[in-house]
This record gives sequence, C-alpha cells and structure tokens, in this order.
Amino acid sequence: MLTGMPPSPPSSPSSSSLLMRLLRRVLSRGRGEARAVQEALHLAGVIRFLAVFAGTVVLPTLLLAYYGVASIGVEEQSVAAEVERDGAAAAEQVWRVAERRFSAFEDRATGRLAAGRSPLEGLGELSPHLRTALRFDAEGRLVAPFVEESRPDPAAAADALDPAWAAAAAAERRGDPKPAVARLFLAAARGASRSALDARSRYDHARVLARAGQDREALAALDALRETPAGLRDAWGMPVSALVHLERGEILLRTDPPAGRAALRDLVEELMAARWAVGEGGDAAVLRRALALLESAGEGEYAAATRGRAAERSAMLFWTGRLAAERQQVLGAVEALRMGPGTVRWRMGTEALWATTWWAGDFYAFALDLGSLAEELKADTRGATLPDALVSIYLLEPGVQEPEDALAVKRLAPWLPGWSVAAVPRDATALERARKSKRAQRAVVVGLALLLVGVGGVFSVRLVRRELDFARMQTDFAANVSHELRSPITQIRVTGESLMFGLAETEAEREEAYTAIVRESERLSRLVDNVLDFAAIEHGAKQYALREGDLVDSVYRALDSISSARELEGKELDVDLPEDLPPVAHDPDAVAQCVLNLVSNAAKYSPAGGWIGVRGRRVEGAVEVTVSDKGIGIAAHDLQSVFEPFYRSRDAQARQRKGTGIGLTITRYIMRAHGGDVLVQSRPGHGSTFILRFPFPAPGPSRRPAHPRSPRA
Repeated sequence: MLTGMPPSPPSSPSSSSLLMRLLRRVLSRGRGEARAVQEALHLAGVIRFLAVFAGTVVLPTLLLAYYGVASIGVEEQSVAAEVERDGAAAAEQVWRVAERRFSAFEDRATGRLAAGRSPLEGLGELSPHLRTALRFDAEGRLVAPFVEESRPDPAAAADALDPAWAAAAAAERRGDPKPAVARLFLAAARGASRSALDARSRYDHARVLARAGQDREALAALDALRETPAGLRDAWGMPVSALVHLERGEILLRTDPPAGRAALRDLVEELMAARWAVGEGGDAAVLRRALALLESAGEGEYAAATRGRAAERSAMLFWTGRLAAERQQVLGAVEALRMGPGTVRWRMGTEALWATTWWAGDFYAFALDLGSLAEELKADTRGATLPDALVSIYLLEPGVQEPEDALAVKRLAPWLPGWSVAAVPRDATALERARKSKRAQRAVVVGLALLLVGVGGVFSVRLVRRELDFARMQTDFAANVSHELRSPITQIRVTGESLMFGLAETEAEREEAYTAIVRESERLSRLVDNVLDFAAIEHGAKQYALREGDLVDSVYRALDSISSARELEGKELDVDLPEDLPPVAHDPDAVAQCVLNLVSNAAKYSPAGGWIGVRGRRVEGAVEVTVSDKGIGIAAHDLQSVFEPFYRSRDAQARQRKGTGIGLTITRYIMRAHGGDVLVQSRPGHGSTFILRFPFPAPGPSRRPAHPRSPRA
C-alpha cells in the first residue's frame, strides 16, 4: 500500500455534469475541494428530487388547480337549473304519493263492491281517514247503514212534560215505594194519548217492578210490549223496543242466566243489523249497556269482539250526523251525479273530502276527514326534501295564492280540487348560498390539490415534533430519576453521618437511624430495579418465570416490605385479601413489584392521613387485586395515557408529586406478560383504583397458610 499520498476526493458518475461543475465552483470558495464535492453531491441529490417532485407533483397540481378555478363560473350557472329540477322532482314526488294513496282507496272500495262485500264496514281497511260510508237509493234516500228520521214533533216532545208521567218520574226520584211508583207509571200509560208515551210508560212500569224484585210481574209486563214497533222512539229518541228487550235480558240474567245471555246476544245482533237513526244516540247507548251486561255475565270474549264494531258504528253515526248539512250541500241530488259503475269522483266539502260512485243502481258516498288528510299531506311535503335541500315544499289549500317565486306547482287533482303542491326556494338567499357552496367545493378541490404538496412537509414536522417530545420526556425522566435517587441517598448519608459522629446518643435514636438507612436503601433498590427493568423491557430482554402459586402470599410479602416506608407514614393501609382465592400462575417478584408500584403511587397522591385499600376478589375467569386510594384522582383526559412511558400529567396537583413516569408502564408490561392486564378507574378529587387482573385456567380449591396480620402504616 502506498502511503503519504493525499486522499483523493470521492468520485461520482455525475461529477462531470454541468450541474456538478457549477455547484463545485460555487461551494469551493472558502471550503476544501473534498468538502465542496461532498456538499455538491448532497445538494445535487436535493435538486434532482425537487425537479422530479416539481414535474410529477407540483406541475400536475397547478394544472388541476387552474382547471378547477376555470370551472367555477360554469358550475355556478348550473345551480339555478339544478334547483328548478330539484323543486319539480320534489313536487312530483308528493303528487305521486298522493296518487298512490287515493288510487289505493278507490281500488279497495270498488274491489269490495265487485266482490259482493259491503264497503260500509271495516272503514279502517279502506283508509285511516275514512269517517263514514253511506248508501243511497236512486231517489237519494239514505238506505244504509243508517236511516234519516226527523226529531219528534212538538206534541211528541211534550210527552216528557205529561203530568201523569212527570208525577211518576218525580215519585221515583224522591224514593217513594216502588210498587206505588209502578202504579203511577201504569196510570200514566192508561191515560196516554200517543203510542210512544203509552209504550214508554209501560216500559217504566215494568222497569220499576223489576227494581222492586217483582221479576215475574216485570217479565209479564215486558212480554206485553215485545210487539212494540222497532221504529217507535220516546221523547228522548230512545228506541222503546230495544229498551224492552234490554230490560228483559237483564231480568233473565238474574233468574235464568243462559236465557238472559241468549236474549242479550239476540238484542246485540238485532241492533248491529238495524239501521240507526241519524242524529239519535239511543241505539248506541242500548248496545253499550247490553255489551256491558254480557261482559259481566261471562261473555267477555263476545263482548270484546263486538265492541270494536259497535264503536266504529257509533263513530260513523256521529260523523253522519255532523256532516249531514255538508252532504246535502256538496252532493245535492244524487241523480245529477250519475256516472258509470265503479267510477269514483271526488268532491270537496268544508270538513270532509267526499268520494262517490254508483254500483248496481245504488249511490255510495264516502266521507274522508279533510283535517287528517291535510296533516298527512303536509308530512309528505316535509319528507319530500332533505333538511339541507335548496327547495321547500308547501301544501296550498283552496284560495291560497301561489308564491311568485314558485319553482314548480303540481295540482292535486282530481282527488283534492283546488289543492296544489308548490316548490319554492328555501329562502331568498338560497340560490346565492348554493353558488357559494359550489364555489367553495371547487375551492376545496383546489385547496386539496395544493394541500397534497405540503403533506410530506407536515408529516415531517410532526415526526420531528414527536421526536422532540420524546427527547423532552427522556430529559424529564433523567431529571426525575436524578431527584428520586438523590432523596434516599441524601437521607442515607445524613443518617450515616449522624451515627458516625455520635449524634445518635440513645439506643432508640440509633435504632431509628438504622431503620431509616434500611428503609431508604430499600426505596433506592426499588427505584434502581424499576429503571433496570424498564431498560430490559425497552430492549425486549425481560422475561418472567411463571409458576402456579399463592397470589395472596406474594401480595402480603410485597406489603410487608413497604409497610415501613416513609411515603406510608401517617396513612392507613387497609388490606382485605380472601383466603379462598384460587392459585394463579405468576412470578412472585414481578407481582410484588406491581403491588409496590401501585401502593407507592397511592401513597404519593394521597393527602396526609389518607386511606389506601388493597383488596382481592375472584371474578369470572380471573382473579383481581385492587389498590385504591382517596387522593387527588386522575383527570379523564389522562386515563388513556398514564401507562405510557415517561408520561406525566399536566395537572398542577399531579405535577407537584415527583416520579419517574415508568412505574405504571412496568406494571402494565408485567401484567400482560402474565396474560392479564392492569385497569384504572378514577374520578378527580375522589381517588383512584388500579386493578391487577390475573387469568386462571379453572376454578378449584386452593390451600395456603393463613395470614395472621394485615400490615398497617
């Protein structure tokens, strides 16, 4: 080998290029030739990277940004057309929903007629808005399910004021003897000038006899009235014949229950088949009373099955009477409404929407509640657009002016004459906001393209910051470890000097000094063990010898070693470890280290006189050892980080306590090496609980020596 020759500068395949020559010429000023070549090589690599980056990333990004900005104007012009399309589509959607709803009703109603079934029952199956359904003959007379009768004339209404009947009713109200009251009603019947008053008085005569316990006489009187015409009503509109049958069934329930139940059931069926009078509620009242009697007599299933039909019939009667005037006004002469069989036409009323059709020479009218229909249609309009849509849908009732800025209007014909659905911009600035939104979207695209260029730099900055944070934590760790080491060393030195110079004069003082030296030595050993274990964990060289053994004994040994530590002075150490805990596979020294770390932390973050509890329990598939305190607790944002290496809370109270920041990290590593874990529960100001969870393969009896004492500090 030749010696004494100066080192030659490193060569590069590109050293003869123009870029290299230029860089070497610039960098060689004030530098050596070799250093200039090295820096030129590095700088050339950077320049080449920048050139490739500019050609493959920056230039395409700028082109993308240019075309994105250029398309903003075209995009804004399409916003108005898009809003109009959305409005028309939303209005069409509402119209389609209405079409399906009304067409379904028409199909169900005409389908029943075609199948020979009555459309006057089961109204809820036809439409939830249907309130009553009526059938008329060709002359326009109501033939089903009700009959229109005029109220009793003044002479009939005066029956309630007949002196003889009024005297009998007054005697009954006073509580006069029932036989005497019955005779008064019979006398009123004999003197009645009208058949309705005669029938009602004889019914009252029989009713009072039944109340007096004279059932046989009452039945005889009622049997004499059984031929009363079904259409005969008293001054209050009550059907006298139905009252007679009801009273007779009630008496028979007491004297002959089977016959009474049969009579009441016959009455119910007759009333359900009869045509009730519009404007009168007597039929429904008698029916409800008969069903109540049947239910009390053990016919609950029959009564329940009939009560639904009776309630629907009563509701239909109510609506038929309520809409009587409107029906006359809207429908008028039914002959003028003649149309082909099964063709349904719709007519608008004040309270109801009327659907009419002809079938087999009869005229049918269906009244749908206009109020509930409108509410459902309004719900349809609210559901036709999303909350952030640019258009709103409104239901316009007859007489309401169409909005000037309407984007689309859809008539709800032929079902709701005069009603329509209008789509309008959500507000005056909706279109401008949409344009701004589109502009913002394009700006976002452009910004995203530019952002991609800086992503690498951002990630680099984050990595550098993370390294700096980790370096800072390591620096803090070194400072904290130095402080933790200095404290026991200083204590040992001071105590040793006091012994060396004879300052401990009495035997008790010397004993206390020896105890302090041992205690601080143990504390120093624990700290050194933690640091060494952490270093071994960091290098993956830490292993544990797991063997099945007595976990309680390992915990007690750890507590015995720390019970006299300085940090436990003035604090209560409360231990409760059950003797029947099953044995678990563990490393006794490692478990002791976990317990020591947790108890030391509990003491560190507890006030003077604080309480520290150590508990053991068996849970499903695991054994748990908990260390609790009533100290300052851990903030919620720190709970996920307390097991990270070197982590120190930013909380002012916690920062006042010194520590290395590795004790909990070691504890978690040890527990996971045991197949378990360490958990934490805490509330600021209420203390913390750390849980060491050990798995065990199967429950079984365990034998261990009893522990005669619980350490206290």
